[in-house]
Amino acid sequence: MMDKNCKNCGESFRIATDDLEFYEKLKVPAPTRCPKCRQQRRLAFRNDRSLYKRTCGLCGKAIVTLYSDDVKFPVYCAGCWWSDKWSPFSYGRDFDLERPFFGQLKELMDTVPKMACLQLDNENSEYNALLAYSKNTYMSPGSYFVEDCYYCRKSQYCRDCLDCNFIDHCELVKSSVNCSGCYNCYELLNCRNCRDCAYMADSTGCSNCFMCSGIVKGQYFYKNIRYPQREYENIVKEKRQQADEILMKEFWEFNKTVPKKALNIINCEACSGDYLQNCKNALECYDCFDLEDCKYLQESVSVKDSMDLSMHDKNIELGYELCSGGESNTLLRFSFCTIDSYDSDYLFMCFHLKESFGCDGFHSKNKFCILNKQYSGKDYVALREKIIEHMKKTGEYGEFFPIELSPFPYNESCAQDYFPMIEEDVLAKGWRWKAKDRREYASATAKLPAKIEDVPDVIINTIMACEKCGKNYKILKQELSLCRKLRISLSRLCADCRMWKLNSMKNPRKLWDRKCAQCAASINTTYAPDRPEIVYCEKCYLELL
Repeated sequence: MMDKNCKNCGESFRIATDDLEFYEKLKVPAPTRCPKCRQQRRLAFRNDRSLYKRTCGLCGKAIVTLYSDDVKFPVYCAGCWWSDKWSPFSYGRDFDLERPFFGQLKELMDTVPKMACLQLDNENSEYNALLAYSKNTYMSPGSYFVEDCYYCRKSQYCRDCLDCNFIDHCELVKSSVNCSGCYNCYELLNCRNCRDCAYMADSTGCSNCFMCSGIVKGQYFYKNIRYPQREYENIVKEKRQQADEILMKEFWEFNKTVPKKALNIINCEACSGDYLQNCKNALECYDCFDLEDCKYLQESVSVKDSMDLSMHDKNIELGYELCSGGESNTLLRFSFCTIDSYDSDYLFMCFHLKESFGCDGFHSKNKFCILNKQYSGKDYVALREKIIEHMKKTGEYGEFFPIELSPFPYNESCAQDYFPMIEEDVLAKGWRWKAKDRREYASATAKLPAKIEDVPDVIINTIMACEKCGKNYKILKQELSLCRKLRISLSRLCADCRMWKLNSMKNPRKLWDRKCAQCAASINTTYAPDRPEIVYCEKCYLELL
């Protein structure tokens, strides 16, 4: 066991004996930053929602991209990036053992072309980052197999959904978080297999329920009390005359009075964190599925024997300090957006690259590469050892890419979503910040009616202004149609503020020690001790159902 002070925030953190054994297995030094700061650094390289229009640097066609015009590297459409019209080897260079590694890597990254939006096999869905196998979808980053979905982050196998986060196998669902198998619902948190419900939390198998929490297989429930069908329908009809903001406030106040399970963990063994399913020996992990022997993971799936992964999934083993991408990566360290890579370090947007170090932009099978230059197996091994020894002397080896290397300003990255900072503090650290474009903050050209039945078709041609931050946004035609179908009002917030609202519905990714309110057993929970909720251990909570 080892105690250290974080190099970034200065807080003390503990490295467990098992962690040290993992670092030894991967032959990497112990981290210099705490788990929170390591995660923040990784997320600074991922941009989910800031999109730009420009032209492909190779074929010249108009594209939508994650990268603004001020980046130094070329940006290619997906077709050109995957093609054989260019070669990552043409940007290869020798490694200089007299200079720091990250400076040389940045020079490489500033020249190698980047794919516009990291998409795979989509139809009519150009306005998305990190989207796959989807159709007619807009601003739904990190999703796959979705159709006719809008502003739905990290969702899958859904259709006709709007303003959601972490939903799967849902249809006609709006403004919901961590839900699966739901139909014709809105304002749900942590619900499964519900239909025709609204303002619900921690409920399963319900139908025609309104403003309830912790209900299982309920029908015609209002505030956890069952009513005759006619009476229930009259209550709901009357409540729906009120504004969404009033109903949400009433719901959250009621929700606080219903006992909560300490952690949202299903079918797990020896795990800690929140929103975990089918995991074993997964510690301090959040929003993950099918993990085994892992620690400090977020939004990852099907991973074994790995630490410090963010949004990285599918058949991963022995991974450390990785962000985005995934699928068949093994023995991979300090890399961003990689697929099918093996025994490599410091890869940036590389696919099918094995036994390589400090490379960018590989999109076909290769190995034994350093700074995009090809070596023989023997020469690669010898030079890699020299580089690592050099990096240990400069204090670079064992660290993820510095935030200064990110192609995105801090406030355009996912780091701002989970580790918000103000401009002055970001600039003081030497990181970039995107200033507001005043052209995006004009006055609204019309007022949005409170009731969906009063919204005219021409609203889709109107410039709206976010009620929270003032940023302009537009109502999509499909968004209007979906809200009419659900008979609920349109959002008065921009895309960023909508995501902030969804994120705020969930507890923070942090564990506290508490006592079960029923049996007084010691528990770990994401409910802070000073919060008013009644928190039960799993055993006591299940006895309530």
